[in-house]
Amino acid sequence: MHFMEQNLPFGGVGDSGMGNYHGKAGFETFSHYKSILQKSFLIELNLKYSPYTSSKLKWLKRLIG
Repeated sequence: MHFMEQNLPFGGVGDSGMGNYHGKAGFETFSHYKSILQKSFLIELNLKYSPYTSSKLKWLKRLIG
């Protein structure tokens, strides 16, 4: 019955079982969380990418300074 309950971790500690390696608890044990940035590219300025021509540098100086 314990195996059928998805909200409980499965197993024991040491020689009594494999630990909490079943279901969600096992997934979280072997997972590493990381951040993901989702960005829209609808308004993408070509100025920030190389090659930096003299006209691009002129526009960048106007925007920054």
